[in-house]
Amino acid sequence: MSRLDAQAFYSVLDEAPQQGDILVGAVSRIVGDDGYTPERWQALDEHRALLAPSQAAGIALVPALRVAAGRALVMVCTHDCGLDKECNAVVDELTKPSEGERVDEDTAQAVAERKEDLDRSFTVSPLVDPSTVFVAGKQADRGLLMGGHIVGYLPVPELRVADAVVVPESVVDLTYRSTLDRTAYTQRISCISEPARERLRFALAKLDVLRTPSLEVQLSAAVGQKITSARVSKSNPLLVELTLADGSRIELLKKPGSPAPGPTSRTKRSVRGDRSQS
Repeated sequence: MSRLDAQAFYSVLDEAPQQGDILVGAVSRIVGDDGYTPERWQALDEHRALLAPSQAAGIALVPALRVAAGRALVMVCTHDCGLDKECNAVVDELTKPSEGERVDEDTAQAVAERKEDLDRSFTVSPLVDPSTVFVAGKQADRGLLMGGHIVGYLPVPELRVADAVVVPESVVDLTYRSTLDRTAYTQRISCISEPARERLRFALAKLDVLRTPSLEVQLSAAVGQKITSARVSKSNPLLVELTLADGSRIELLKKPGSPAPGPTSRTKRSVRGDRSQS
């Protein structure tokens, strides 16, 4: 995938909270006894706390925990479906035909959005300075890093508004993920475009589930060959198996999509929604 410039990366639409949103939020993690922090995370460790050892009845002593936390620009990693899963379940239940009077979708949506306990958490990763990223003890090549060629990082172009840098050129460190409460972030800085979200999903998949050294070899061997058949796996509907002219087979993962707009797929639920910027 080619690198996206700021115009192609960011979205000017004020949409519902969604995967890829850049927020003013926070991150936290458990630190080892030696207090080690990689250089790329040092700016994120604003505060450190020590949770004392504890012991419950019949359970061995739980050692002390060292926690590091700090404010940061973060990107939402949770897929759109996960941001409204519980809210949509309530809407579906209220609009389901029953012996009583069926509630229309708009009314059901209003009821669901008043429930403050729904869809409260989502995961985020921090934006970090590319110059602080090291791989195997050596500073990462900036060209490779900002080109999206290093696993675990998503390049983010600089965003300027009225000559002010709102988002500096950075990379999202997908190896650092924290859970945020929906009410715990300060402000949404920007949405991102669908092409940028596709790159985020691919980067997440490449880091978590698709890291196979044989994939590149398989794809290289497949170039120029005729596909004789394609079928969806019965055991896993996300997998598509292609059979090539030479009899070899390649399994591909279906491209994840975004929910279609509509009251039962995406909502505007966000305590900070009135202060969103794009």
